[in-house]
Amino acid sequence: MEKLIRRIELATARPEQTQELLRREWLATNGLGGYASGTLSGSVTWRYHGLLIAALPAPFGRTLMLNHLAESLSLPDGQVLQIGGEEPSFAGEATNTKIYITEFRLENGLPIWKYEIGDIVIEKYVLFLHGQNTVHVCYRLLSRQEAVTLHLRPSVHFLGHERAVNDGSHEGYTLAVTGEQYEISREGFLPRLRLVLQGNQACFPYDGGSRREIFYQKEADRGYQTRGQLWSPGHFTVTLKPRSDATLIASTEMWHEMLALTPSEALTFYHDRHCRLVNCARHEAKNPPASELVLAADQFLITPAGRLQDAARAHAAGDEIRSVIAGYHWFTDWGRDTMISFEGLTLTTERFTEAGWILRTFAHYIHNGLLPNMFPEGQNKGLYHTADASLWFFHALSRYVQATGDKETLNHILPKLKSVVELHLRGTDIGIGVTPPTVCSSKVLPAINSPGWTPRWMIG
Repeated sequence: MEKLIRRIELATARPEQTQELLRREWLATNGLGGYASGTLSGSVTWRYHGLLIAALPAPFGRTLMLNHLAESLSLPDGQVLQIGGEEPSFAGEATNTKIYITEFRLENGLPIWKYEIGDIVIEKYVLFLHGQNTVHVCYRLLSRQEAVTLHLRPSVHFLGHERAVNDGSHEGYTLAVTGEQYEISREGFLPRLRLVLQGNQACFPYDGGSRREIFYQKEADRGYQTRGQLWSPGHFTVTLKPRSDATLIASTEMWHEMLALTPSEALTFYHDRHCRLVNCARHEAKNPPASELVLAADQFLITPAGRLQDAARAHAAGDEIRSVIAGYHWFTDWGRDTMISFEGLTLTTERFTEAGWILRTFAHYIHNGLLPNMFPEGQNKGLYHTADASLWFFHALSRYVQATGDKETLNHILPKLKSVVELHLRGTDIGIGVTPPTVCSSKVLPAINSPGWTPRWMIG
């Protein structure tokens, strides 16, 4: 399968069009609920922007670990130009550094930027490793210069997903250095942010750290706090040469895990995986634009990172836990949304194994006849306050059995289905129940207690 490419040409953009670089956004996900996101310009304009929003176990939940990366280039004449990743001014206006971005494109969903500074051409991509809280920010020199020097300044404010940008937890950051490995920690806070820069003559001139206040334009538009502080430990410097990349790797994983794949291996595996997703989908979904929807659907299927007990239970039974993010940036997984989107996300794409995992995961979560409406950020237990999620569960299971013929999963979940019906007929929590016509109590209830009972809509 050829790569699916979407391209936005910016080389001929008029100055007034550079405002679009602050408005349009990109998103990359890791299959755990974590993500990276920002404006096309690289500017930070609201609390959900960052290069590493890690999906962490409770009580943390999703946490902003790497907020920003300022990128500048040393020119042969001694000038140092900021080429991307600049914060907006306090007026919220785009600056002239944005004109260096001449193209933005998605290749199988992978965000890629092209910068042109005179006759220097640099390309960058951001790759979020699937199943890890690890992000690769990779740069390569496309033009014919012998070498250019790139400077990267990371900035952080370890921040809970729903905390305001002026949250006071920007104090107490320290940097530990072991060889070429760098670890940022904050007093009284776990985990840590680990950084390493792989490339020619990569170095880190430590300057003691610095703090700066930035303005969040989108937070201002929404009526929230608008100013926050970021801490930076210093800046990386690396030499870019033709046909050799430089990659900043940022992660909350242990060193051996975050460095298990080289950047080139990670890129190859990324595209291989996305090609397989399209090839496995229904025939009608193998060509654009349907194939792009297959890749978009993948971003919403997750392994909930924080539910360690649930994962242990599933693994002990030879299973896996899966769920569905209801929407980015701020939603967690919601039972109702999972069941409504179930058919399109898993059956049309023919991800039948994961479809079964989702159904068995949510069957375990049924409590007093109800499916959880949502799982709050950083918590292991769901909230049960929706009337129709359990009914959507029946619908999703019906579609699954029709598509797969998997009666084993049906029989496994059947006792739960019976309990849902019984509890709804009697009335369950927060006033949810069935209006009690006599036909329901006299005919339906005895039927579901009969040996070998199967709903009529599930019989082939």
